[in-house]
Amino acid sequence: MKPTPHTIITTTILAAALALAFAGCASVSPFGVSSKPVAQNIKITLDKTLENTSLQVDLIGASTMADLPKWQSYSVTDYWQPGNTTRRDTDRVTLDFGPGKPATQALSAADSKWKQWLATGAANLVIIADLPGVSADKGGSTDPRRLIIPIDAKSWKKASKDPIEILVQESGLRLLTPRN
Repeated sequence: MKPTPHTIITTTILAAALALAFAGCASVSPFGVSSKPVAQNIKITLDKTLENTSLQVDLIGASTMADLPKWQSYSVTDYWQPGNTTRRDTDRVTLDFGPGKPATQALSAADSKWKQWLATGAANLVIIADLPGVSADKGGSTDPRRLIIPIDAKSWKKASKDPIEILVQESGLRLLTPRN
């Protein structure tokens, strides 16, 4: 049977739509912004109420397809348990806060860890805080101890050298830098 002009046009349109959809998948973050991930300056500051509290904050580069679903659902309580293998085996940066340590710490865009994360396809930064007194596990960013942010330049209303700022409060992590 010979294809009709209508069938040919419909098939062509469908093929073009699928090609565009698949081409865009590689560069679109779960936040709907399309651009290449880049190393970011990250600034983490403790709220005044936590300045003399010992706590840790981990920063983890996560690829959208392979790692992000795990980090969105992983128990933050389990993550901070002594000997936790997921935390031990994770390629992370740990910031230590407490008495005698700076209340503001940073991960520079020039840090070699960014090169490692970006080489493995990281498109998001997972920030997990070991906050005393907060232990109710919740999924994704609804757990106040976990914040997941995109690391592409188009997601942020800031100059390229300005840091993405996060405040660690007793109630959880708070993103201070406006998003696009």
